Amino acid sequence: AVPGHVAIILGGFLAKIGTLNLYGVLIISTTGAILGDFLGFYLGRRFGLSLIDKLRPYFFIRNEHIEKTQSLLARHTGKAMVFGRFNPITRALMPFLVGTNQTSTGRFWLFNIIGGISWVVISVGLGYVFGASYHIAVGVFGKFVVIAIIVVALILWGYRFVNLRFKAFAKYEILTLIINIAALLVLSRMVQDAISQNSFFSGFDVWVSLFVSQHASIFWVHTAYWVSKIFSSEALIVVGALLGIWLLWTKKWRRAALTILSIGSTAVILSILKDYFVRARPENAFEVITSYSFPSGHASLAAAFFVVVAYLVVPRINSWIKRELVVVACVFLIALVGISRIVLNVHWASDVIAGWALGTFLATASILFVRYASAIVKRKRVS
Repeated sequence: AVPGHVAIILGGFLAKIGTLNLYGVLIISTTGAILGDFLGFYLGRRFGLSLIDKLRPYFFIRNEHIEKTQSLLARHTGKAMVFGRFNPITRALMPFLVGTNQTSTGRFWLFNIIGGISWVVISVGLGYVFGASYHIAVGVFGKFVVIAIIVVALILWGYRFVNLRFKAFAKYEILTLIINIAALLVLSRMVQDAISQNSFFSGFDVWVSLFVSQHASIFWVHTAYWVSKIFSSEALIVVGALLGIWLLWTKKWRRAALTILSIGSTAVILSILKDYFVRARPENAFEVITSYSFPSGHASLAAAFFVVVAYLVVPRINSWIKRELVVVACVFLIALVGISRIVLNVHWASDVIAGWALGTFLATASILFVRYASAIVKRKRVS
C-alpha cells in the first residue's frame, strides 16, 4: 500500500517535470485505486476473515492493524472508507473488512469512488507541487544532487518504516545509515561535477596531478605501484568471491549474502559508470592504462571490501581497543589504495573520491538490505 502511494506521488512529480502526462497519471491512478479496493471488497465478501488469517505470515498483518481498521468502520463506514485511504495501515485492510460486514455493494461503490478520486488527486497534487520546485533546485544544486536528495528522503522514510514494522535494525545500524547517506551525497556531487562543463573539481584535479608528477619520488611511486598490485580490482573481487563462497560453505547465509552483494554490485555498477562517463586518464601517468578513469575501480572495490570486513568483524570483538584498531586499519587501507592511484597519476583525485563514495554507498546499502531481508525471513519462520 505504501509503495503504491509513493508511486502515485512520484507520478505527479514526473508529470510536472514533463516525463509523464498529468491526465494519464490521474486516470490510471484513480482506476487502479478504485479497482484495487473493489478486489479487496470482493475477497472480503467472498472469503471473510479466514483469508486474513492465511495471509498473515506473508503480509505481516497484525491484530492491532485489524482492530484499528474495525474501530474506524464502527464509527462511520463512509468516512472510514474515504479517510482510511490516507493511513498506510488502514488503506490495505479497509475494503476487505468492509466486504466482511453488511455494507451494501452500492454504498461501497459510492464511497470507493469518492475516496479513490480524493486520495489520488491529493497524492498526485503533492508530487506536482514538489515538481514545481524541482527545476529551481536543479539550477542551484544540479540534477544528480537533487535526485540524490530525493533518494535520501526515501531512504530515511524506508528505514523508519521498516524498523517500526519489522524491528529489522539494531541501534548501531543508525551509523550505517548515516554513512550510507553521506556517501550517496558525495557520489552525487562527484557525478554532477563529472558531467558539468564548469567543473568544480577540474582545477583541483589538475593541481594534484601536476603536484604529484613534479614531487613524487621513486620510493613513493614504487610503493604506490605495489599497493595497487596487491589491492587490485581483480584481487579484491576474487578475495571477496572466495570469502562469500566460504561463508556459504559454513552456512553463514546472511554474511555470505552481504559479501557477495556488496562486491558484486560494486563491480557491476563500476563498469557501467566507466563506460558511461568515458573520462580519459591523466596524460602524465607513471603507468600506462588504457581503460577509462571515472570512477576509480581500486578505490571503489577497496571501500566496498573493507567496509564489509569491518562490519563483519568489529561486532564480534569484545575489546573496544581491538575494535577501534580494526576500524582504523580498514579506513587506512581504503585511503591507502585510493591515494596509491593518485600517486601513480593514473587517476584524477575526483575519480578516487567518487570511487570511495561509490563503494561505501553500495556496501552500506547492502548491509541495510540484508538486515531487512533477514528480518522478513526470520519473521516468516516464527509465524
